[in-house]
Amino acid sequence: MLARLPILLAGLASLALPQLAAASDRQHWAALAAKSKDGVITLDSASYEDILSEDRDYSVSVVLTALPQRFKCTPCHEFDPSWHRVANSWNRISAPEKNHHFFAKLDFQDGEAVFRKMGLSTAPKIQFHPVLNGPFKANKIATVTYEIDKFGLSAQQLHSWIRNLTPIPFDLHTPFNPVPVIMIPLSLFAMASIAWSSRAFVLPIIQSKIIWGISSVILILTFTSGYMWNKIKNTPYVVTGPNGQVSWFAGGYSNQLGLESQVVAGAYGALSLTIVALTIFVPAQASPSKQRVGVYLWLAMFVVIFSLLVKLFRVKNESYPYKLLF
Repeated sequence: MLARLPILLAGLASLALPQLAAASDRQHWAALAAKSKDGVITLDSASYEDILSEDRDYSVSVVLTALPQRFKCTPCHEFDPSWHRVANSWNRISAPEKNHHFFAKLDFQDGEAVFRKMGLSTAPKIQFHPVLNGPFKANKIATVTYEIDKFGLSAQQLHSWIRNLTPIPFDLHTPFNPVPVIMIPLSLFAMASIAWSSRAFVLPIIQSKIIWGISSVILILTFTSGYMWNKIKNTPYVVTGPNGQVSWFAGGYSNQLGLESQVVAGAYGALSLTIVALTIFVPAQASPSKQRVGVYLWLAMFVVIFSLLVKLFRVKNESYPYKLLF
């Protein structure tokens, strides 16, 4: 029995050595990732082959890029921040999980042999290499390629694609932006300072009944005349008939033209003016005779304008039976 003990130990050692070697490789790449501020391992031709060894018990995401200016690779420069942001997001999870997947980058100037071997003529190219060995071995061992033409260069799209391939899902980290925290209070303080320093000029305007009244009437006329209909339906200003005649008024409730809404708004505005005159301007006259003339004049204008408005309504609805002067 004792004679067989060395044989048993040798057999156990032969089974354990591959696992120990794989764990040692994983620790090596984990140490390199830890030295990088965002967890991206910079590769060359030799280390590219090493990290993608056939006995790896970890998965790898690699971007093959060409960042030096002499290559003039605009997509490479646009995509590089997205790659580092997603890698940094993965680097923020706990060590046991993140050490089973690595983010790496191979530049053309450091790995020209790899580019030639793969027959690459464009960059960037993003690939996910699954686990090939160990308890986390993937069911599908084929390399998965990120389709830039389909998904784009943004970090959000890259994260949505890669989070379904990593050992565990992870969230995309958004770096803290101090600008809004600084600028918003400063802007509010500046606005408050300007308002306080100009209060002698601003307060009379804000408290003016005339300004608020005119503004309210303008807004009411704008939105009751069909302005939003024109914006939503993108209606034409006028239309030209088959004989060249220009029509500015459309019949029916479901049609409207731009000039038509302006005419209606003008009619309602004129009616508003007559009411304002009858309630404010006429009573302000000291002479009874002037007041009487003003009442007759503004009331006559009100009747004429309202008659025109009713006539326009009869154009929209020909079955409407009522009218005033016209």
